[in-house]
Amino acid sequence: MSFPLKLLLAIVVWLVFYLLTFNGCHEALCHACDEAPQEITESTDANRAAVADSPLYFKWSDTEAYISTGIEAFLRKQVLGGDSLQLLEITGLYFEGEKAAAGSENLGLARAKEVARLFDGLLDSTRLQLRARQVKAPADAKSAPFEGALFEWVDPKAQNSVEQLDDRVSIRFPTGSADRVYAPEVDSFLVKLAERLRSSGQPLRITGHTDNTGSAEQNISLGLARAEAIKQFLVKAGVSASQVTTDSKGDAQPVASNATEEGRYQNRRVEVRIEPQ
Repeated sequence: MSFPLKLLLAIVVWLVFYLLTFNGCHEALCHACDEAPQEITESTDANRAAVADSPLYFKWSDTEAYISTGIEAFLRKQVLGGDSLQLLEITGLYFEGEKAAAGSENLGLARAKEVARLFDGLLDSTRLQLRARQVKAPADAKSAPFEGALFEWVDPKAQNSVEQLDDRVSIRFPTGSADRVYAPEVDSFLVKLAERLRSSGQPLRITGHTDNTGSAEQNISLGLARAEAIKQFLVKAGVSASQVTTDSKGDAQPVASNATEEGRYQNRRVEVRIEPQ
């Protein structure tokens, strides 16, 4: 075979090899490009489904307030819900077992502070009141986003001695005292509670809480004394002592910042919960 023919054959072989190699790499590259957007889309869809279209949500042991589509309308709705004499109360929710936020009294207050930042430019910070509440965790709280804030317009002058929530009732106490705040609504609530317990036989748990004045040991003792004082009122009203369990959290679970007198007042309390039978 002549040299020119050999050269031509070599060129043809090289071209065939090049085309096969380039085409294979091109197909592999296109396949990888097709897969990448699919992975992102699936992740986004799963996340959206997990938060159930909520524009504001949180993650386990995380203080960051995550936002999604519709957050502007959601915030404006909260702002328009009150009048000029009221405060917007933001309650940050947290669960037993979550890690405490560094530099904050608890995770609930830290979350409330993060939500408050979202109102910059919409509502003056002096019209925001921050609260915290420990609640029962959703079954999938550790793996899925959850709603971690509640909103309510409140009267800033109202310091209710009795606060009724969905799952508990709080009764306030004076500074350093195990004697409850004496107000008609307190006695009225306790009398009605005693009537219910006598007729139903339901178990009751009373948990004492304090502000952060004093040592941790003193506050545990004071919280327990407050819980026992409410128990004794109910027992004298005919409730069986065996129905009522008392304990104390001291200053470990504040519902408001201890930096203000109003916040300390909110923290000096017992929480009364009717237990499932």
